[in-house]
Amino acid sequence: MHPVSHQHQPTYTHDATACEECDLLVPATTLAVGEASSCPRCGHTLSRHLPEQERRPIAYGFAAIIMFVLSNSFTFMSFSAKGVGQEMTFLQCITTLVDQGYLFLGAVLSLTLIGLPLVYIGSIMLVLWRVDKDLHSNALRSLGRLLCRIKPWLMVDVFLIGVLISLVKLMGMADIKMGLSFWAFVGYTVLLIKMISSLDRMWLWQRLFGPSELHGLTVEDDEASAMTSGLVGCHICGALSEAGADSCKRCGDHLHSRKPGGLNRTWALLFTSVILYIPANLYPIMDTVFLGDDSPSTILGGVVLLWAMGSYPIAAVIFFASVVVPLVKILALLWLCYMVQRGQGASPLGKLKLYRMTEFVGRWSMIDVFVVAILAGLIRLDNLMTIYPGPAAVAFAGVVLITMVAAMSFDSRLIWDLQQGERERE
Repeated sequence: MHPVSHQHQPTYTHDATACEECDLLVPATTLAVGEASSCPRCGHTLSRHLPEQERRPIAYGFAAIIMFVLSNSFTFMSFSAKGVGQEMTFLQCITTLVDQGYLFLGAVLSLTLIGLPLVYIGSIMLVLWRVDKDLHSNALRSLGRLLCRIKPWLMVDVFLIGVLISLVKLMGMADIKMGLSFWAFVGYTVLLIKMISSLDRMWLWQRLFGPSELHGLTVEDDEASAMTSGLVGCHICGALSEAGADSCKRCGDHLHSRKPGGLNRTWALLFTSVILYIPANLYPIMDTVFLGDDSPSTILGGVVLLWAMGSYPIAAVIFFASVVVPLVKILALLWLCYMVQRGQGASPLGKLKLYRMTEFVGRWSMIDVFVVAILAGLIRLDNLMTIYPGPAAVAFAGVVLITMVAAMSFDSRLIWDLQQGERERE
């Protein structure tokens, strides 16, 4: 298929598709600008007709790149205590970790804050800029698939919250000033979020390669799923294909009626995260050396210290994001896997809402890791005070990343398969 050229239209008709969360077949739907299409069974948003989808992401992308360059050109934060001061650039959050031997943490920060966001921005701008030009179709497909896969791993907004928490932690012990690069990073974060929210995935694929072959599919049964209808929906572009097809004809991604590995992959990832969760909470996540006195601090120890200092909101945020969220996410996914394996199909919508919650909150647990990276990069006053990352920082980052992968590997459509089986037995 070749890229299709369309003029700006007041309406847009998205393909017939299968909901990626419950597998319900949804017919092609016409949307006016500003309207969205949702799955009638589970409420998952399928597609949105956003204004100026070819121009706004490019404009936001150019502005975001400028802000990113500025965020690396000046002082990010400065710290002074008892006449001794230290300045930090944005990149020092990463280089300090690498210099101290924490290569894994340095790699995580490099990818989530610099590498993947820049790849995402560049890919969107290239795809939209070349949409009516002669960029090879395989290159467009590769870039489009890349966009969909790296989106969950962009964490600049989580890092910004970590900066603000670090600021509150240090305000009582020193004079903290935010440099020009900090304000540029705030602009970079806002522009990246605006860029992501200004483009719809299904619209993009139809804009590039036109409607799928089953665009005009008629759905006669309101409760029909793609699998029971002999079809399979693509998780990347939303196109429907006949069951048994190896790859999507529109985007080229590998097709699977249900995620490969089943529950076994999710079980394995969850048990790994449980093992890592123990040292993440027992060992120090941060080590503060003040006038030769070594004071290691665990996650809970940091929460208690903030509470004692009177920073109740920040202590609550750290406790919720770093202690409650990872534990609740692990328990929720374990419970979902257990219920699906036992064949308990009651209340599928309630189970799906629980799954959505685990997917949404998981990345925010990285706040504590980012706080440690910021403090270690900023506070390096050798004769007065220095902060080092603790061994728990690596374990905790592993918990967050592995639970995110575990949530992605869990197939929520299995929840609805149980209800479908109960309907067929009645």
